[in-house]
Amino acid sequence: MEIKRIFLTKPNRNNEYCSFENQLQTRIVFKNNKFKTLFEANKKNIMETVEREIKYYVNCDNLCNDKENMFPRRCILTGEWYLSEINFEYIDFLSIRTAFIGIDLGYRDDYLGLEVTFCYDENLKTFLLTDVNSESI
Repeated sequence: MEIKRIFLTKPNRNNEYCSFENQLQTRIVFKNNKFKTLFEANKKNIMETVEREIKYYVNCDNLCNDKENMFPRRCILTGEWYLSEINFEYIDFLSIRTAFIGIDLGYRDDYLGLEVTFCYDENLKTFLLTDVNSESI
């Protein structure tokens, strides 16, 4: 399955949780400006890793397929996803939450959440992938 990032359009002035329904832009939480700067300096590599991992997830038959009792089911996914949250409050835990759109309700709506987590390695001066977690949204 090919995936395509979409961008929600409404400014998120109160930094609320976003959804496909409310169309609020990405919620962003940084502990301080140092964490924000560290993230921004590594953003390209982080986002490339996020996209690679979520694409792998939805294309891995052990994690996502079309079996009757399976979640998530690939036949429900549109392939569209958006960045729902960036949370970096602890040096050893960066969370990038993504949301995939599905059509299980008969219309396009949130279906699958994938959280990609990283830790920052002080010695290597880089973020290391730690996990990919899924949830129904």
